[in-house]
Amino acid sequence: MQHLLDEKWIEIDVDAIKQNLESINALVDERVRLIAVVKADAYGHGAANIARILYQNGVDFFAVTFLHEAMVLRKAGIRSSVMVFSPLIEQEQVKQAIDNHFTLTVSSLYDSQLIDEVSRHLKQAVTVHLKLDTGLGRFGLKPEELSEICQSLKENPHIYIEGIYTHMAEAASSDASFTEKQFDLFMTTVSNLEKNGYKIPVKHCANSAVFLKYPHMHLDAVRIGTLLSGQFPAGEFSQRLDLLDPFKFKSRIISLKTLEAGSSLGYYRTYRLKEKAQIAVIPVGFNDGLALEVNNKATGLLDLLKILAKKILAYWNSPRFNIYVNIKGSSCCPIRGKVFMQMSMAEIPPDLDVEIGDEVELPVRKTLASKNLLRLYMKEGEAVKVESEDLTAYMVEKED
Repeated sequence: MQHLLDEKWIEIDVDAIKQNLESINALVDERVRLIAVVKADAYGHGAANIARILYQNGVDFFAVTFLHEAMVLRKAGIRSSVMVFSPLIEQEQVKQAIDNHFTLTVSSLYDSQLIDEVSRHLKQAVTVHLKLDTGLGRFGLKPEELSEICQSLKENPHIYIEGIYTHMAEAASSDASFTEKQFDLFMTTVSNLEKNGYKIPVKHCANSAVFLKYPHMHLDAVRIGTLLSGQFPAGEFSQRLDLLDPFKFKSRIISLKTLEAGSSLGYYRTYRLKEKAQIAVIPVGFNDGLALEVNNKATGLLDLLKILAKKILAYWNSPRFNIYVNIKGSSCCPIRGKVFMQMSMAEIPPDLDVEIGDEVELPVRKTLASKNLLRLYMKEGEAVKVESEDLTAYMVEKED
């Protein structure tokens, strides 16, 4: 592998992706279809190449949130089924989707009418899945709307209703009551459709959390994204899988200096060294996703107390809540001071011999890492090129 000139890059372990897929497949009945969710650039791993790897290992159905994400897969040569979760709102969008044979979501009367109009005009086939809102409240059809919409779509010879699905609001919660309520509503609605003559082949409601906690909800297909990326959804799960994190965000030390005990670091001098130490400067900051946290509203009083406790302990520089980087196999290098926009500083342990140019692995949030960063797909420590047919070794080069 040629010497990297990039100041930061991402390494993706191909074998880890394959192992995660194998662990998931072990829990999927052979009659249940796996829909691999590669939204948000496959959770930061690179959607096109992750889809290629999964396709080479038996996955033939993918899903994304937006049309432009689906187009990335087509332009990369992915010819499998690709489902778009988000509603399309313009004729040109629907035309582009139909031309590229995407599976579309019908989540409102507007969606239904738009897809019907464009497909009739083009005289081209389009596959759709109906989205039922059972309690998430984001978008989706009401149960009482479905029969009318099914009848309207059935009158169009170009539209094939392949599936119907819903999305659970709190599947990771320890309280299963609302999830079971959503599932009951979904199944009752499907049963009523079938009684009215609308038999829909693919029924699905299981994302990664539902997949782990509710095997009876696997139905005809499961939608898996987080688990493929080597992470468990937030929450507690009795079902555990042997997952590997394929993602490593790397950079290099660009500056080293020794500072005396008591020296202050960073803006507002938020940290003072307790002893003489080497400080390494790394060209990665919050602009790259370092030290950024999701700031959603607490789910309850206990969750709020946990958030407050974590912030207080972090303020007092509790070692447990420090951010650590890995240098030369040592994960005992804490980030010190405020993280800058494009830089950060790490305190080097006294017994660790480092030099300018040494590699550093950082805990950057995957989905915030720039798509423009070089991503290297690794097998047994060597970079490989992910092609449609095979994985072959290649010299590391940045694509135009």
